[in-house]
Amino acid sequence: MVVSDRGDCQGACMIDSIPVWQQRMRAPQLLSFSLLGPPVAWADDRPDRGVLLSTLGGRVEVFAFDASEPPATLTQITRRPQGTIGAAISRDAKWVFWFDDHSGDEVGRWVRHDVSDGSEVTLLQDLNRSYSAGIKPGANGAAVIGRLVDAGFELALADPDGSGHVVHTVDEPANLVDVSSDHSHALIGYAPDGDWLHMGLRVVRLSDGVVVAELALAGKDVQGVAFRPGDDTYVLVTHEPDDRVVPAFWNTTSGVLDNVALPLVGDVAAKWYPDGGSLLLIELIDARQSLHRLDLDTNATTTLREADGVILAASARPDGSVHLLHSRSDRPVSLGCLKANGQVEELVVLPGERPPHSVRARDVRASGPAGEVHALLQVPPDRDPPYATLFVPHGGPTAQDFDGWNDSLAAYVDHGYAVVRVNYRGSTGYGAKWRDALTRRVGYIEMEDIAAVRDLLENDGIVDPERVSITGGSWGGYLSLMAVGLQPERWRSAAALVPVADWFTMTEDSPPFMQAYDRSLFGASITDEPDWYRVASPITYVDDVVAPLFISAGENDPRCPVRQIDLYVEAIKARGGQVQYDRLDTGHGLFDIDVRVHEVGRILDFITSTNPV
Repeated sequence: MVVSDRGDCQGACMIDSIPVWQQRMRAPQLLSFSLLGPPVAWADDRPDRGVLLSTLGGRVEVFAFDASEPPATLTQITRRPQGTIGAAISRDAKWVFWFDDHSGDEVGRWVRHDVSDGSEVTLLQDLNRSYSAGIKPGANGAAVIGRLVDAGFELALADPDGSGHVVHTVDEPANLVDVSSDHSHALIGYAPDGDWLHMGLRVVRLSDGVVVAELALAGKDVQGVAFRPGDDTYVLVTHEPDDRVVPAFWNTTSGVLDNVALPLVGDVAAKWYPDGGSLLLIELIDARQSLHRLDLDTNATTTLREADGVILAASARPDGSVHLLHSRSDRPVSLGCLKANGQVEELVVLPGERPPHSVRARDVRASGPAGEVHALLQVPPDRDPPYATLFVPHGGPTAQDFDGWNDSLAAYVDHGYAVVRVNYRGSTGYGAKWRDALTRRVGYIEMEDIAAVRDLLENDGIVDPERVSITGGSWGGYLSLMAVGLQPERWRSAAALVPVADWFTMTEDSPPFMQAYDRSLFGASITDEPDWYRVASPITYVDDVVAPLFISAGENDPRCPVRQIDLYVEAIKARGGQVQYDRLDTGHGLFDIDVRVHEVGRILDFITSTNPV
């Protein structure tokens, strides 16, 4: 049964007069991301049950699902005015956990929801609210919880009654990755010497908080995946023995790290099959992912699904099937079951109209200063080149654009714009050297790669050089402001959403874990190398900005705090610049659909008025 606190007309009551882009956004959808972990999670001992995030009801909320008889039944767990962005589920599916923050500020506590009667208990009531750094539910409603506090990390045990205590602390930022099957040990990822770009691992004994094993590879990133089912001495990890990400086994007793021999060439993520005898492999090449199974006894690799969009989350089931959250640039997110015969059965069918499809992305490859730059291009099907164009740089920067669903991009294409997404240096998915190349020349390197793609498309007659704008959110918003400051003659307009605008004010107002990330990115603190941060700050170039701007900020945003955006807007206005500024009562994202539709409408009005198709 689906319960909605916003009525039944969010998607089900569409009328022809509503523009297609609004129909697409208002149609109930599954979420493709979460600020606090994966957008879907499964109950280990009840393989057909789990939790997911959906806009059903008009904002992002947590739903429990039971897919034992597809299509799954959904039960709404949270109903909050600001939406909910974090969820987990216990092994037996009796409890759902959700993160209770305030208006998107990401500071709060985890709440345990009893699925049988709806009763709730707030966990770690005797500890201060914190940023979340992971949760692993345990037996009888207990949980192991990671907390970002001050400049470090706490690993805490939450008891069934809501009380709890801290068992382990780390001076650097860290996150909880996994807990062993018997709940005796926790696996945490930590930033050695504060280096967020090259993480290390520790195994902590939960009874006394003692570190029993540690793995850190100088200058290399190692990410924990999970303990082997039933074996707390054997950990699945991914690391970078050369320039790509591959899985390996870490024996926490001997300290030996053994690479997994694979006939695959891309970056490879991995997960255990429930019996620990096989690995589920997700291979990433050129922003698209394929799915494989590796039998550890025979070392045989079987392809389960060829590359076709992006696999946002996947989980192997005891019967050999695989649940996967999947999307493509022209098709919305879906949760399906991949059968042994290769067919995918849709597990979740949301009520109401389905989102109208969009246009499939195609590849662009340009020669950049440091090698080939890969980008994704979507063009309006009812227009001829050269197109009015929007460059949409992704957030991160240690993230990437996939061939995946984005209804905001689809709205731009609906309005006649070509959309270009560049996986510039600093992006993941193209090797460790590509990701790490951003250090010190922050803001400049990305613009060089974006310029390389733009020059290619202009020379090929695809992009009209006189009708190019740029828009993005978070790091993409930062690059949008850098673009109009560093290349003022090249951009008709820019829309920057929750951007970095001034590194100095940003550092003063950011939480310690974000400051640590920035130090990793720049290779030094703002105190030690202020000039590096100054030349990377959009506010440094406000005198050169001539393009009209649209800027939005979230008053409760901890990642790109609002004051530094206020100062940038004031500086533009003081110089007679054109800027529209929306200061919203939100955090780093828009999780209420009415608010999101309104803001995307504002951006579309701005873009179409400053850069007509």
